[in-house]
Amino acid sequence: MKVAKVITTCFIKRTIRLKSYLNGDPLGFFGHSQIFNSPDEVIDLIKFNISQEKNINPGVKARDLIIVNNDVGNKKGNNFLKKISGIKIPFGKIKVCNRKNIGMSFGAYNYAFKKYRNKYDFFLFTEDDIIIAKENYFRVGIELFKKNNKIGYVAYVHTTKVSKDFDKKLKLKKGRAVSCHGAIGLSSNTILNKVYKKHGKLPYYNGNDYDKCITFGEVGFPSAFKELGYKLADLPRELILAIPATDLMRGFKYKKWPTKFEKFIYHLKKKILTHLV
Repeated sequence: MKVAKVITTCFIKRTIRLKSYLNGDPLGFFGHSQIFNSPDEVIDLIKFNISQEKNINPGVKARDLIIVNNDVGNKKGNNFLKKISGIKIPFGKIKVCNRKNIGMSFGAYNYAFKKYRNKYDFFLFTEDDIIIAKENYFRVGIELFKKNNKIGYVAYVHTTKVSKDFDKKLKLKKGRAVSCHGAIGLSSNTILNKVYKKHGKLPYYNGNDYDKCITFGEVGFPSAFKELGYKLADLPRELILAIPATDLMRGFKYKKWPTKFEKFIYHLKKKILTHLV
């Protein structure tokens, strides 16, 4: 069995979030922290991703790392990726792809799958600022995936309910729209090919409008599995495999779930803001 971990990147300054915040349904600290002020810091972020892969056993014997660059013309970043392309790492090697910066991470997911769809048995998709590098992270997801033949996708952050409006936007039957933060997760080549065949791609928006990218990518991609009759599975509640890179790089311990008090404060603030609007 051969598997691929797809990491999307882009050499631009990111929105600054000093700490992770609560969002989603169920509620969790899924609005991940990130402090990347320049393309140079994104290079450091990719180096950090690779260092984690070098020191962690993914739980499989053959795993390649596919880095997809949403190219914005940053020469230093692009040259860095050229230098690391083809480098061997434990259990595999690094492969680098460059594409136009269209459709955000979800367009990059599609690009990697389209290019390598017949070379791997499983694909794990993530973004460069979410680190999935705990012991046996690949094996755990594959074992969960294989437990039930109705599972089409394993969410590595968590699934979340979304507004009913997304059913209409995506032209889905009522209750079919679902998301998982960043569409970060794992599926098999077989099921991904079914999604690809139905949509002519792994769903993403062919443009750069942020709201449409979220609708047709972050929601559209996970929803495509439900559309085919499959379920999205979550990791066991106590298991954390996906961690904000910013937290790891600062040595902070990431907490996924809020306390009852934190939930109370969140809903209280939300209620107050609703009355103020």
